[in-house]
Amino acid sequence: MRCRATILRRWTVKIVAETPEMETLSDQSPFSRQSREQDEGRYASGNLILWLAVIAVLVGMNFASWSFCMWVFGQPEHPMNYQLLTKLDRLDPIHGFKPVSAPRGKFVSAKDLYAKVYPFSPMELRAYNGILKRSYLKNYLEQENVLFLSGEFTVLSVQPMGPEDVFPSGFVIRGRSTTFPDGIVDFPLPSEKTPAKFPLSAGQVFKVEESSTCAAILNIARLDDGTMIFTAVPLVERVYEFTNEATIKVKIPPKIRINPECWPISGELDVPETKPVSLSPEETKKAEKEQAKPVAP
Repeated sequence: MRCRATILRRWTVKIVAETPEMETLSDQSPFSRQSREQDEGRYASGNLILWLAVIAVLVGMNFASWSFCMWVFGQPEHPMNYQLLTKLDRLDPIHGFKPVSAPRGKFVSAKDLYAKVYPFSPMELRAYNGILKRSYLKNYLEQENVLFLSGEFTVLSVQPMGPEDVFPSGFVIRGRSTTFPDGIVDFPLPSEKTPAKFPLSAGQVFKVEESSTCAAILNIARLDDGTMIFTAVPLVERVYEFTNEATIKVKIPPKIRINPECWPISGELDVPETKPVSLSPEETKKAEKEQAKPVAP
């Protein structure tokens, strides 16, 4: 009995002595509670970072799509935007007006318009042209400062318009101002069908009326010699009569082409004819002196 008690006492001491080591090993084991809590914390922090990254990407995509929509709807004068909006029917068709319903604005001569845009840099002129086209594509909604061109012009050329032009049918008249030679106008006359003939010859004078025409400025091109070509389209739909045979019924098409290569509309005169000689007294006397000089034998 004494031997058995001695053996039991020794085992008890041995078990008590080994218990802390076993607890330490248990705490350091990958299956311990502390280890599991640490692993779960690492997984939770990793998931949080991942979700934050996903939310940031979604917010960025949302902002980009919003900005793109604002750009497309706010600037339809860009060819890509205009094509997208017309295909999706998100832009009202262009329409004509009657004299009493035409937008309000100011009638200017070729000289006044030239003086207005002369200080513009090439970038400023491009931006101004974009604003002019944007207003036309939006039918001048809530706009009361439209610029209309008026005056008398001498015909330089007459061209039919086709599908590759700004307007798909009709004629465009290019003329030079009778009072300001540096001002040239492209006067498109869109119609449902291009007339078979339009006998208007170079050298004839035609007049762009004011309220009965409302010729709105769509584009301004500046040439190397300082000459400017103003594209002005009539907003009033009616029959325009230039001679007994040169008549055309203007009808504004619901869609147009606004690609940069379409402007100016008259493409045959890349460099317009030489400006007429000034009729000032100084220039007249100089020309008379040159003419009076004897011809060398």
